[in-house]
Amino acid sequence: MKKTLAIILTALMILPLLSCGKKPEQQAGDPVPSGTIAPDVTSAPDNSGNDLAATDKPSVTVDTSYNPETDADNLYSAAQSCLIETEDGFYWSSSGNYYLLFYDEGLEEMIPVCSRPECEHFPDNNVCVQNKKCDAYLEAVRHPALYNGKLYYIDMNGAANPNIDGTRLGMRLFRMNPDGTGKEFIKNLFTPGYEEPDWLIFHRGYIYGIGQEMKVSQGDVDEKTAVLAIPIEGDETTFRRIYEMDNKGWGCMRFIGDYCYFWFDYEEGEYYVNYQTGEEIDETQSGGVAGRWNSKTEETEILYQSPELLPKGEYFGSTAWVERDGTIYVTGSSGLMKIENGELSVICNFEEEGKNFVAPTVSNGIAFARTVPKSFDDPYGKFEFWVRRFDGSTVFKGELPMDWFYESPEFEGLRGEPNCPAFSMIVGDETGLWIEFCCDWRSTGRNEPSASYLIRYDFTEDGGIEYKLYGSYVDDPPEYVDD
Repeated sequence: MKKTLAIILTALMILPLLSCGKKPEQQAGDPVPSGTIAPDVTSAPDNSGNDLAATDKPSVTVDTSYNPETDADNLYSAAQSCLIETEDGFYWSSSGNYYLLFYDEGLEEMIPVCSRPECEHFPDNNVCVQNKKCDAYLEAVRHPALYNGKLYYIDMNGAANPNIDGTRLGMRLFRMNPDGTGKEFIKNLFTPGYEEPDWLIFHRGYIYGIGQEMKVSQGDVDEKTAVLAIPIEGDETTFRRIYEMDNKGWGCMRFIGDYCYFWFDYEEGEYYVNYQTGEEIDETQSGGVAGRWNSKTEETEILYQSPELLPKGEYFGSTAWVERDGTIYVTGSSGLMKIENGELSVICNFEEEGKNFVAPTVSNGIAFARTVPKSFDDPYGKFEFWVRRFDGSTVFKGELPMDWFYESPEFEGLRGEPNCPAFSMIVGDETGLWIEFCCDWRSTGRNEPSASYLIRYDFTEDGGIEYKLYGSYVDDPPEYVDD
């Protein structure tokens, strides 16, 4: 079996690694509409003393095509976990462990990406065992990426960051062959400040991340959020802040050719507790901002800014989808919304009498929301999903089948009582959804076991739904015993 895996993964090093043909967003499309490009806020005058922002610049042709060798896959780039599709299967790196797995379509098996025949990987499917000698053990921050035929990943165990007086460790950039061999340290990555970027998405020569920074001085809290672009090649300290705002924001990035699109929902105002009365006082209100950075001209353009904060109790979601024509779709308390030519409009909502659909989210050509079970202590809790296209039409509306969970060996095999599974990742299109579930088993309250599952749900032509369990693992630490 391991010999077969080595042959298959070696073939991946030779064959072009193209994405599956399911995703229409990865086809070349019409150019993104041109607009007024704002000067890069980090640009400086040249040596002559002339302000480059005030100088007429030659026009630059923007490429909006998709190159599977170098471009981020937008379907997965804002997901909590990592999926990388290939011709023969896909890689899976869960948010809950440090191992990289590969699902082989021919073998119909999920296998650690390790070419060492003597390696035990993680015995009994238990990732609590931290086998750092295993090729598949990466200890990687989101997201490992297949870039120019190599697997790239980043961990947080770099040298002391000189930009912040060495008081915090930087990150480290690695690459390896698709079969897990040939691990190579490339360089340390030192952020310019206290930002610790999330996401870390590889796209056309850069690693993109979103960093948050909070400083407290004499009782005043100063919060910032920035989009960072880190060159894959070059020195350790060259970071570009392609956008920065003086608020704490939550958001995502999408990539169309030379453009990095970004979306943030943010809060203004204060939330605090009156310690004399115990009253909680929430004065926060939400706003949203969308923009894009041109990696050729290194200029940032704001495409949408909330003209005013949303009314109290209303909100934006933190995910967005960008079509190849530059149209941006976001969600929030109003449902599914569209940003086009700087204007925000509502397409549809997820309201139904007697039901409460929550957490509206966008993915490739769809938006979806879900109900929550009455009690998360009940492992048989039900979830109803409502999936709609960007034109508002319904793709699927109904309960998710969960038989795979009740039939799994972990359901009754792990010590303790299982909770209702929670969602670690949900992405998809009008053909179906990829969902990663995680579940805890209540036992002693210490060292409780957990399990994660990767499920594919496919929508059928008659409005139904089918599912397949692709992979699972447990995190089962030794039971804690009081002395």
